[in-house]
This record gives sequence, structure tokens and C-alpha cells, in this order.
Amino acid sequence: MPFSYYARLARAQQTVYRKSDGITEVRLDRPDRLHPLVAGLEAALRCEERVATQTATEGLIRGLTDALGIPPVRVEGLAARPHAKWGGLHGLYTAAPGRPSKIQLWMRTAKQKRVVAFRTFLRTLLHEVGHHVDYTLLRLPDSFHTEGFYKRESSLFYQLVPERRNPMASIEEYASLPVDERLARLARTADDLVAAIRDQTDAAVSKRPDAKNWSAKEVVCHLRDAEELFMDRFTTIMAMADPALAAATPERWAEERQYSRDDAHAAFATFRKRRVESLEFLKSLPAEAWKRAGIHATRGKITIDDLVSHMAWHDDNHLDQLKRALAGKA
Repeated sequence: MPFSYYARLARAQQTVYRKSDGITEVRLDRPDRLHPLVAGLEAALRCEERVATQTATEGLIRGLTDALGIPPVRVEGLAARPHAKWGGLHGLYTAAPGRPSKIQLWMRTAKQKRVVAFRTFLRTLLHEVGHHVDYTLLRLPDSFHTEGFYKRESSLFYQLVPERRNPMASIEEYASLPVDERLARLARTADDLVAAIRDQTDAAVSKRPDAKNWSAKEVVCHLRDAEELFMDRFTTIMAMADPALAAATPERWAEERQYSRDDAHAAFATFRKRRVESLEFLKSLPAEAWKRAGIHATRGKITIDDLVSHMAWHDDNHLDQLKRALAGKA
């Protein structure tokens, strides 16, 4: 369905709009040849060097125009975005008769002057390249923001940054690993968490991707409280023979403990402390203790060994959920 401004366009413009809307991808013959240029841009942004970012941006855009067989475009890398009441400017494409086309990109946010996240910067770059593609490859007399335009932008993005998702290991797959490997996985979780939320604002970690799914803050609070539950189960199993283990009620915790009002960094600090205590406890257990079990309300008999495999899977699952929440994805 066309965007609302379609109705305000002249008939000739509507024809251009519909043509643009009907083209949903731009294919690269060998996107893998551009992957080193993408990696170079990511590294330059990480170093926060404007000149290095400008050079890397020029290289990637020239690689794209060469790969698509279209004329080159001048690139200008700038520092902080200009800001006005309508918001901050991310990128700008300009084309005028008799003048070389130009793309301007800003590497820092308008208000806080922070370096833009790599994926956001790359999306902006591809957005502006998309306008150049409209004029020079698709030969459109105008470049409208149509649904097709955004799909073409996404098609380029996913060719340049293929999904790096490795399928998460199942509980059963973790159970097949030696104890030391599973404990090493548990020991990495705190570092994975802090890397994900370190530079995030409270607004970012508090925002839910939708009405149903948790925010990043709520995920951290859940991991904090789940760690307490796991430790309680370990100590109960060690103190009693086949004790009853109540089922967890995560959604109830979130509501009753008011996760949305909590402090994400304080919750993380508590989680890290509890995880250290859990690992120290598990490492102190004799080998035969790992076979001791409790009786779960819905899963039946569960050994300490089973619980550790569940913890590793649980960490992976919620780290992925946290990262998706920060990206605005359910």
C-alpha cells in the first residue's frame, strides 16, 4: 500500500512512485568482495576517527558503485549531525544538473555527539546510495521513499552484513559438553551482558520492542532473579534427597518486582555477584554431587548436571532476547 503522501503527488510522479515501489531488491554479483570494505568501515567507526571513517566510507561506496556499474558519487564525511526542531540529519544525497552527485554522512549524533552505531551508519550510507541507484541504475526521474525503496536498502544491507547468527545450542547439546566447557560458558555471560548494555541510555534499555516482549532492562532483572533461583535449587538439592522444586514464574516476578522501575546497571551488578557465587559453588562440588537431583513440578527429575546445561541455554536465550530488544525487535 502506498504511503500517505502518494495522494499528494502529481499523476506523473505517482507513476514513478509505483515503479519504484515495484522494485524490491538490488542484487550484487559478488557481495563477498565488499565484505572487507564493510569490516574496514566498522573498525574505523570503532576508533572514532573522522578521517579514517571518511576514507573507509569512500572505499565502500566506490566499491558499491563499481559493483553495480553506475557512476561514482562524491562522498563527504562529517562530524556531529546538524540538529533542528524536526530532528537530527543522518545523511544527505544531492544531485543537480551539471554537478557531480554528492553523499554527506554524519558519524556523530546531534545532541550527545556520540559515534553512531555501525549498523545504523551503514544503513544511512545505503539509504543515500539508494537514491543514487534510483537515478543512475533504475533511471527513475525522481527518488521517492517508497516501500520498495526501503526493501532495496535492506537487500543491500543483508548482502553486505549477512546474518551472523549461529543456531543456539539446545539444552541437550550443552549436556553433551564437558562440565568445564559449560562452566566456561556461564563465566562469559556477565561480560556479554556488560558489552551489550555498557553504552546504552536508560531510555534505550527501558524500551520494549512491543507491548508483550521485555525490554533489555527487564531481561537483566530476570537473569538476576533467575540466578538466585538456580542457586537456591543447587543448595536445596545438596541439603535434601530428591526435594520438590517449584516452577519459576518469570512474568509474575517482572510485574510484582517492578522490573521496569529498576536500575539496569544495579541489576547487572547483582547478577554478576550471584553468578560468581554460583560458579564457586559448582566448582567446589565433588563429581558424584552432579548426579544429585530434585523433582521439578513439570519436568520431573532434574540433576545438578541438568540444571547447569539449562543455565547455559537460558543465558544464550536471554542474551539474544536482550540484543533484539535493543534493536527494537521482538
